[in-house]
Amino acid sequence: MLKLKTNEIMGACVARRRAWGRGALAVALAGSLALAGCTGGTFEEAAEGAGEKTGQGQSGQAQGDNGATGATDAVDWASLIDIPGMDFAYSDRDRDASYDEAAATKIALTGQGATVSGEGAAVEGTAVTITAAGTYVVTGELMAGSLVVNAGDQDKVQIVLDGASIRNEAGPALNIQQADKVFVTLAAGSQNTLADGASYELAEGEDEPNAALYSKADLTINGTGALTVEGNYRHGVNSKDDLVVTGGTLTVTAKEDGLRGKDCVKIADGSFTVTAGRDGVKSSNDEDPTRGFVSIDGGTFAMDVQDDGVQAATYLRITGGEGTVKAADHALRSEVEAAMTGGAFTVEAGGKGMNPETRFTLDGGTLNVTGSDEGIEAEEVIVNDGELNIVASDDGINAAVAERPELPEGAEEGQMPQRPEGDPGTEGAMPQGGRGGMGGAGGPVAANASEDCLIQINGGMVTVDAGGDGLDSNGYVEVNGGVVLASGSAGGGDSALDYEYGAKITGGAVILAGATGMAETFTEGTQPFAMVAAEGAAGTNLAVTDEAGTVLVSYTVPKAFQCAVVSAPGLTEGATGKVIVGGTVTGADSAGYATGAAVEGGTTVDFTASTTPSNEVGRMGGGDGGRRGGGPRGGGARDAQGNATEGEGATAGEQNGTAPQQGQNTGADQQGTSGQGQQSASAQTPQPEVVA
Repeated sequence: MLKLKTNEIMGACVARRRAWGRGALAVALAGSLALAGCTGGTFEEAAEGAGEKTGQGQSGQAQGDNGATGATDAVDWASLIDIPGMDFAYSDRDRDASYDEAAATKIALTGQGATVSGEGAAVEGTAVTITAAGTYVVTGELMAGSLVVNAGDQDKVQIVLDGASIRNEAGPALNIQQADKVFVTLAAGSQNTLADGASYELAEGEDEPNAALYSKADLTINGTGALTVEGNYRHGVNSKDDLVVTGGTLTVTAKEDGLRGKDCVKIADGSFTVTAGRDGVKSSNDEDPTRGFVSIDGGTFAMDVQDDGVQAATYLRITGGEGTVKAADHALRSEVEAAMTGGAFTVEAGGKGMNPETRFTLDGGTLNVTGSDEGIEAEEVIVNDGELNIVASDDGINAAVAERPELPEGAEEGQMPQRPEGDPGTEGAMPQGGRGGMGGAGGPVAANASEDCLIQINGGMVTVDAGGDGLDSNGYVEVNGGVVLASGSAGGGDSALDYEYGAKITGGAVILAGATGMAETFTEGTQPFAMVAAEGAAGTNLAVTDEAGTVLVSYTVPKAFQCAVVSAPGLTEGATGKVIVGGTVTGADSAGYATGAAVEGGTTVDFTASTTPSNEVGRMGGGDGGRRGGGPRGGGARDAQGNATEGEGATAGEQNGTAPQQGQNTGADQQGTSGQGQQSASAQTPQPEVVA
C-alpha cells in the first residue's frame, strides 16, 4: 500500500530550521553566513540555545523596507485539516456494478412520458419519481422531463442507465432529493445522456438544484457504460454530500463546474472528459476538517476548464490515474494541503500547476507542468520520490507564505475569493522593497519572508525550466538527495536558486544554471558544492565530472546561462572538479541527464568543491548582483527582523533602514576599485569561481 507522507515527515527538520532561522540568525549569520563567504555553522549548531517558535502557520515577523510583516494574520492551519480522519475508502457496493435485472423495476421512457413495470416508482406527467429502496433499470428517451428520487433517508437506490436519455429544460435531468445513497450504474455497452436547460424554474429565494445530475444524498457512479452530461444551467454533476466514481466513461460539459462533491470527491476508476466554464473537479466543504477533499486513485482524464482543474477545500490526494489538465487558472489546487504518491499527470495552467496553501508532498508518480505562471507554489514543497518536470514563465518552485482570505459577504459556500487587486499577496503583484518583495539592493529580509517556507528535496527527479527563479523559497532550501536540474531566467533579474534565510545540501545530484546578476549558491552543506562561471546558449549540455572525467551529473540547460551551482556525490572537499559546457554525454536522457557516463568535446572549466560557499575573485555580476549578499538577503549581519546590525558589514545606510540603489557604489570592492562590479563591500555576492 502506498503511504502518504504528509505531516509526520517534517517534525525534525522543521524544528531544526526554525530554531536556526529565529533564535540564532544574528549569531550564526553575522559576518559569517554572508554568501560571500559562509565559513562555519551548521543548522544544528546554529539552533543551540535558540528559542523555538510555536504554532503552525505563525510565520516569522520579518520586516521589509516598508515595515510590513512577512506573515498574514495567524491561521490555525492544523484545525482546518484532519487527514487521518478522512475516509478515502470505497465500499464493496461502490465498486460492484452488478444488478438483478429480473427483480428490478423497469422504467421505460417514451419521449413525452414513461411507463413503470414494478414497485417503487410512479409517473406523473413528464416526471418519474422513485420513492423506495431498490434497483431501477431505465431505458429510452425523455424529451422534456426528469427522473426524481425522493425515497426514505435510510434507503439505498440503484439506478441503472441502459440506453437512457433524459433532457429537462426547466431543471435537473436526474434530481435526487432524498435517499441514504444513490448508485447510478452505467450498463455495459450503453450510451446515456443527462442534460438540463439554460434556466431553471426555482422556488422564490432558492438557488438549488443547480446541476444536470443533482443529488442531496451520497452519490456513486459505477459501471462500464458511457454517460454524457450537459450542464447548461450551472454544473454538470453536483452532490451535496459525497461524490464517488468507480467506473464508466463520463463526458461532462458545464457552464460552471464539471464534477462537484461538497463533502468529497473520490475517483477510483473511469474515463473523464471535462469541459467547464469554471472548475473541473471540486469539493467545497471548508467547515469540517475531515471533509472537503478530492482523492484521485485511478482513471484517465482530459480536462479543459476556465478556472481550476481540480480544487479541494482541504486536501488534494493523488495516488493513481493519468491524463491531462488544462486550466485557465490553477491546474491542481487545494486550500490547505496536497500530496501525490502515484499516477501520471500533465498539466498546463494560466496560474499555478500545483497550488496548495500549506504543503505539497511528492512521494511518487509523475507530474509534468508543461506551461504555467509558476509550476508549484506552497508554503512547503517536499519531494521524497517521483518525477517532477516544470516549465514556468515565472518561478518554477515557489515556497511562499500560506494565505487564507476571508470569505466576502454573499460569496457561495466553499468558494474561496480572489485576492484583491494590489494586495501584496496578489499573484504577479510587486510588493514594495524590490523584486518579489525581496528588499532593495543590500536591503533587509523581505516583507514576505517566513521561517515556515521550505523547499526540501530528498529524492526523486526534479527538472525546472523557469522564466523567473528556478527554486525560490521565502525561507529555506534543503537538498538531501535525488536529482535536481533547474534553470532560471537568462536575464539578470532572477536566478536558478533564490532564498531568504539559507540553503543547505547534504546529498543529491544538482545543477542550477542561470544568469550571474542575481546568482546565489548554497550557504552550507555536508556534500561539497561550487558556483562556477560557465556560459552556454539555450539547449547546451552542461556536465559535471570528477578529476578523472567521469560524469557525475549532466543537464541540457533549456535557457542561456552564465553560471551554475553544482554538487553531486563523488565530489570531495577541496578536490578539483570540472564543468564541461557543450560536450556530448553518452547515454543522456531527454533532459540531458546522465551519471557515471563519459563526455566528449566541449569547453572545460575547473572548480574547487567545498562545503562552504566560495568567495573567489573574478566576479561576473553587475547591477543587481549587489543586492544578494551576506546573511539573509543583503549586506552584513541582520537580526531576526532582517534589520542590519551595527558592526562589520553593515553600512550606515543599512543601519538607518536604507540601502544603496542598484549599481550605486558605496565603497571599494574586494578588488580595491570603486566601480568594478557595481556592488558595495557590505553586499558581496558569492561569485562564480573562475580558474584560469
